[in-house]
Amino acid sequence: MTKKTVGILVVLGFLALLTYLAWMRFGAISISPYQAPAAEPPGHGVVGNAKLDTDPYDVEIVYTNQGFSTTSITVKQGTRIRFLNKSNEEEWPASGIHPTHTLYPEKESSDCLGSSFDACQGLLSGEFFDFTFYYIGTWPFHDHLHAYNTGDITVVQ
Repeated sequence: MTKKTVGILVVLGFLALLTYLAWMRFGAISISPYQAPAAEPPGHGVVGNAKLDTDPYDVEIVYTNQGFSTTSITVKQGTRIRFLNKSNEEEWPASGIHPTHTLYPEKESSDCLGSSFDACQGLLSGEFFDFTFYYIGTWPFHDHLHAYNTGDITVVQ
């Protein structure tokens, strides 16, 4: 054996000894199996008539003959927003973008278009659509029947 080979073997032996001592001192390294993050609770969109309803909500966005009264709002995660139609025409609140409604990430098999954040129908004057926002981010919305009326909801923790 050459001096170089002996030197390499000594270094490798020393590294193996250090590895063994570290393993004895700290124990074997265990790696937890991957777990997907928990899904957010569903938003449970609800359509109803404001005069007959007693369900609580946190924030109201009114739709008038001029469009949405609030076009940009920041709310905390878990806020229930009521979209109330006080205009003379039907209104259909939904997630951006028109016409697919796919930007809000929640999707259930019972949804009519791209996400759960969708009234799935035109609302007459006095009717509302309630939706609880659990996903953090900025979520554009629009009136599906008058797509130029838009806004955005920013959800924070």
